[in-house]
Amino acid sequence: MTTVVTESDFRSKAELKAKRKKVPTLYEADESKYAGPHKWQVQGWAKLVRKLWHEKAYARWTRDAFADIEVHGAEHLAELSGPCVIVGNHQSHLDTLLVDAVLPASVRRDLFFGAAQDRWFVKGKKKLVLKPWYQSLALGNFPIMRGGGKSALAYASWLLKRRQKVFLFPEGTRATGTDLGQFKHGATLLALEHNIPIVPVYLGGVQDIRPKGSREVRKGRAYVEILPPVHFSKGSDVNAATETLWRRMNEVHLAHAASTVEASQRDAA
Repeated sequence: MTTVVTESDFRSKAELKAKRKKVPTLYEADESKYAGPHKWQVQGWAKLVRKLWHEKAYARWTRDAFADIEVHGAEHLAELSGPCVIVGNHQSHLDTLLVDAVLPASVRRDLFFGAAQDRWFVKGKKKLVLKPWYQSLALGNFPIMRGGGKSALAYASWLLKRRQKVFLFPEGTRATGTDLGQFKHGATLLALEHNIPIVPVYLGGVQDIRPKGSREVRKGRAYVEILPPVHFSKGSDVNAATETLWRRMNEVHLAHAASTVEASQRDAA
């Protein structure tokens, strides 16, 4: 069931102020070095190619990375009949593999992932997976310029107008510690602009399988909790909406962390 959030759910603006760390980028001054977005990725032929390449681009890597995936809240996906913004906490380069693994094909078909332009959409890369056209076609990614403000959301908005679904990492970068980072406003801005729900998806265990800064994958167990869709009422304060979304995700984050510690203690006893 979709949760409708009204102004009464928000804390005062004074409580919402938080220091937001600037996300480091790899951008160079020459914008010609970056590619995309590729609007052809929403066309039927492109979606068919992505479906046919799913084993090569996603499934085989998923089997190599995850020994088991524990999923909760999958019933909430039944409500996703139209455009929406799906958000997740960012722990690893494996996050999109995990999200892809738990979503039904009906959702994956129309879902596109926001990816850092300065890392994934750089022209001239030799590896196939790093070529911008491959990112757009096989992986369903689109570029987001980190620190680009509202203009960075233009293509995501274009996708939503065409009744597609968009996945964003509101932390803006992968976590390096145990805390959930503060959320940026992109997801809530899009949800309010298009009057669509946000679906929070919590990802656990991925940081242990491939932490930030490591290329080694240590096969392990992952945890996914799909929260009820949140629909913010028209005219909601963006800062407060973003904070509400963060608090709901952080509640799951803290509960999962506590259960993980408890399980570790039991195993050690």
